[in-house]
Amino acid sequence: MALRLFSRSHPLLMDLTRHMAGHAKWQNVAREKALFEKKRNIIWNKWLPRLRLEAKSESDLTKNLSLKKLYDQAIIEGLPKSKAEDAINCWKNADYRECQFGIQGPGGFNALINIASASPKKTENDLTSYGRRQNMKIANVSFQFQEVKDITCDLPDGISEDGIEELALQCGTEEFSVEGSTIVFTVPREDEKSFFEEAKALGLSVTCVDTRWQAVDMMEIPEASWKSVALFIDQLEHIDGFEKIFHNAENIEEIQAGSYR
Repeated sequence: MALRLFSRSHPLLMDLTRHMAGHAKWQNVAREKALFEKKRNIIWNKWLPRLRLEAKSESDLTKNLSLKKLYDQAIIEGLPKSKAEDAINCWKNADYRECQFGIQGPGGFNALINIASASPKKTENDLTSYGRRQNMKIANVSFQFQEVKDITCDLPDGISEDGIEELALQCGTEEFSVEGSTIVFTVPREDEKSFFEEAKALGLSVTCVDTRWQAVDMMEIPEASWKSVALFIDQLEHIDGFEKIFHNAENIEEIQAGSYR
């Protein structure tokens, strides 16, 4: 007996086609949103702490030429002027604080969140409230992370790929990345002093030092916890003073590209 198939105009088939098309569209939107947020966060994480640190001594751009240079570079790279100005002027508020919160979540997800706010207590309450919705709680997880320094240096002229690897080894690290005409070395905080001594001996020009927290053990977060992790990270954007999140999710891009409505 011949198998009778649905025609293309059959209502059930049309509904299924529309549903699948809508699902694919939403996945593409979520993926594009995750990529946009990743690029934006790279810029924010790179420039906001630098501007804030440089502005501690003098926030007037006409008097602090180093700050003016950083400000101009940040704007060129895409940091919104409003964000840059907020970072520069933050120390005018006597209540302004920099603080860090540990987060423990489902599926083994752990994170450290950097906050810079004039209302740290309100920020903590908001973080607690947002976290509760996604089964997250404030907890001491700092022992699961190590502080590392990303040290940017100008690349020596004409250096080869093998020469770059040798340079990194001489500086005492195997973790590095090349960005245009610069190289970024990653070293544990306790090795920072010896790195600078070696870099000076090699004639390297250090242009920037950034601090971040690296999970001691990265892990694959199980799919059952993806929605909670993705929605929690999205909600952080609404918390006053949120700056950075450091986490142990090895599959974070896959998590954030998912469809959660």
